[in-house]
Amino acid sequence: MSQADQRRGTPLPISVKAIVPNASGAVKRQRRYDPKTYGAIPGIEVGSWWASREECSNDAIHAPWVGGISPGPHGAYSVALSGGYDDDVDDGYAFTYTGAGGRDLKGTKAVPKNLRTAEQSYDQSFEHNHNKALKCSAETGKPIRVIRGFKLRSKYGPSEGYRYDGLYVVKKYWQEKGLNKGGFLVCKYAFVRLPDQPDIPVQGGEDDELESASDGDSNSEVELLLED
Repeated sequence: MSQADQRRGTPLPISVKAIVPNASGAVKRQRRYDPKTYGAIPGIEVGSWWASREECSNDAIHAPWVGGISPGPHGAYSVALSGGYDDDVDDGYAFTYTGAGGRDLKGTKAVPKNLRTAEQSYDQSFEHNHNKALKCSAETGKPIRVIRGFKLRSKYGPSEGYRYDGLYVVKKYWQEKGLNKGGFLVCKYAFVRLPDQPDIPVQGGEDDELESASDGDSNSEVELLLED
């Protein structure tokens, strides 16, 4: 076990390609690179793993500690897949992503502060800064860094912590009724992974396997959406 593993004190997930050195420890440290950058971060390999979102932020892969979308003027810099919505689809090489907003996070007198898991109470809009950024990504074609977290309900999610799975682009965006009690609209996006990147792990059986996440499946839900 490396010194970094011993400092972290967190069980190592199955199929970790690399643990970023010195990513654990101090609550806040000076970043070496600017997270407000489109594309890859120097020195961070696809498959790199962190124990927390804080560490991802320190290494400039995904700046927000909580939010799933890191917005920029020409599109999003990065997104985090962690938990997500019931109607989101993750095929590894491609996935659908639900936008931000539509939930009351301020709380009420009875419930002073709602979590981000609060029920949706109004329509999402592309005017929301984060949703507008992903819409812009589809228009500019800027690559987006993607991390998957352990809360993701997908075989492509890591068993622990957070993993960097490379660069994706937004191919399509639209609005539809979400799977919520009020039938409120949600903003949806179809992401596709850029080719010529290392494979990402797939959870399955006793040992995780590596799967090419660049090859499309004509029968997948994401592929069918892109054909519309």
